[in-house]
Amino acid sequence: MARIFVVDDEPIIGIGLKTLIGEYKRFSEIDTFTDGVSALSNIVANPPDVVLTDIRMPRMDGLELCRNIQQLKLFTKVVVLSGYGDFAYAQKCMSYGVQEYLLKPITEIELFPVLDKLLAMRDAAVISFSLFEQWIDQLEEAVWMMDKVRADELLEEGKREVFAFETDIQQHQRVYDAVRLLLKKLNARGAYRFETKPLLEENTVITITYEWFQAEIGIWIQRLSEYRNHEKINVLEAAIQYIDEHLFEEELSLDMVAGKLGVTPTYFSHYFKKKTNETFVQYRMRKRIDKAKQLLAIPHYKIIDIVTEVGYESYPHFSRVFKKATGYSPTEYRGLLGIK
Repeated sequence: MARIFVVDDEPIIGIGLKTLIGEYKRFSEIDTFTDGVSALSNIVANPPDVVLTDIRMPRMDGLELCRNIQQLKLFTKVVVLSGYGDFAYAQKCMSYGVQEYLLKPITEIELFPVLDKLLAMRDAAVISFSLFEQWIDQLEEAVWMMDKVRADELLEEGKREVFAFETDIQQHQRVYDAVRLLLKKLNARGAYRFETKPLLEENTVITITYEWFQAEIGIWIQRLSEYRNHEKINVLEAAIQYIDEHLFEEELSLDMVAGKLGVTPTYFSHYFKKKTNETFVQYRMRKRIDKAKQLLAIPHYKIIDIVTEVGYESYPHFSRVFKKATGYSPTEYRGLLGIK
């Protein structure tokens, strides 16, 4: 459930709006304030999803409150209410990132559709931020592995899916957040210090655009490559070696291999499939089945012993996997070899 703050210096109007919003039934908390100063202190302490504020108020008016909320860079959505049908107010409000401007008095006919829109924006923002975090994790992995091809793929994906629908101001902030988060993650590894160029060089402000960000990623990969004497970490070679050494252990999993190599499961899964044309599971199964075939060709080996030796927990499971891979059950396969 969402939270909303109502800010109006007339207590009766505040109570009326609280009652009206209560009928909307989508806010778990509806708090009212009679001035912008007290409202702002509570917004800073615990940002609500929506702020509904009057324009004309003592101490701090609605425009000043909107300006402060914008400077805090919160996800809070703002709706301005006013008894003044002055277009200049609306223009000023929109310059402070206000989503809607409504004239008093308002009814559910005007208010409820606006609240629907704002809550939909809030839900989209939550999904967007989750996507952003996943994308940053994958990009960090690609930079650390000096995988320029993968980094370029992710940067193009980011342009289409993460940054595509943002305004210039939002994109500026999101790119800044991406740089800061990537630097933090990469430098947490401790082996090499990543840095970006100062955003002010010789009195010239660098414009933080997505294109600038793409260029910075290329610079980071190049500098890391120079630091490592252009020697790439051979993830595939290390992965194959580790898998083959632990192939017949039941608990061998993609997460385990990725953890041993110091990469994320998502990156490892993508990298392994791209390099081998097989998924990790397909490779593991093929290697285990090949070993099972070798052992089944030895007459004195019991099938039940082969099951555990090639990494399966039970005969029924092994038998299903073997038949799916070869078209024959283990017993039938032995029969084809002339072994009873």
